Amino acid sequence: MRKMLFILVFFVNALVYTQETDKNIDDEYYDSGMAGNITIYGERSKEYDSESMDAYVLKQLNGSSSDRRQFIETDFLEKAGFRRTGNVKYRKSETSEKLLSVLHGVSHLFSFGIVPMKPFFEIEYDELPKGKYYQFESVIIKNNFINATPEILIVIELEYKLQIEFCNGIIIQNNTDYYTDENIDKFEKLISKLPDYPESIKQIKNRYSGELLKIKAAFERHKNPSENYLRALQNVGNSFKNLRR
Repeated sequence: MRKMLFILVFFVNALVYTQETDKNIDDEYYDSGMAGNITIYGERSKEYDSESMDAYVLKQLNGSSSDRRQFIETDFLEKAGFRRTGNVKYRKSETSEKLLSVLHGVSHLFSFGIVPMKPFFEIEYDELPKGKYYQFESVIIKNNFINATPEILIVIELEYKLQIEFCNGIIIQNNTDYYTDENIDKFEKLISKLPDYPESIKQIKNRYSGELLKIKAAFERHKNPSENYLRALQNVGNSFKNLRR
């Protein structure tokens, strides 16, 4: 009878311990798959230090649309020496160039506009053909964000491609070269490389998955346009013409 009681107590304690262990695992770990009949748990990644570069990037790109646009156009492109359009390089002008700009300004004034003005603060020195944009690698190599963690670099690349190459899921005349099966597939593979944790990464990963659907839908409409779609494109084209007049 004592042996039966001992065995019963042993199994009850084992059951309670297992339940408490599973609860702790649920709090700190996530089920990352199976190996045979064994469940493999992976430790949940913690949020980034609030003062870190990584946390700043995620805060901006998990923010409003204006926050995301400001990050790519200003923080990422302009601070690295690229125009916010992503197709022009510029640099700060030197002292001699500033003096030359002043002389041209005086000459411009006295020649009634015949002598052209020269830029004072910045010099544009390289511009890509219409419809082409600098690759992500060309920008990040000159950017402070190159020191970010690997997953944050993926996030920045996804946002750059989304805003500059895919125009947030809208096909226009200047980005048709980027709406290809190959480029869309690359976007999808970058998303798949992002982890599911921490929560800030999971949130942005879900957003890019939604944007991917928009990009694919836009590409499908472009390849197989309906009459309504063609009419809409024509209306957009007419609107741009009216704005330029």
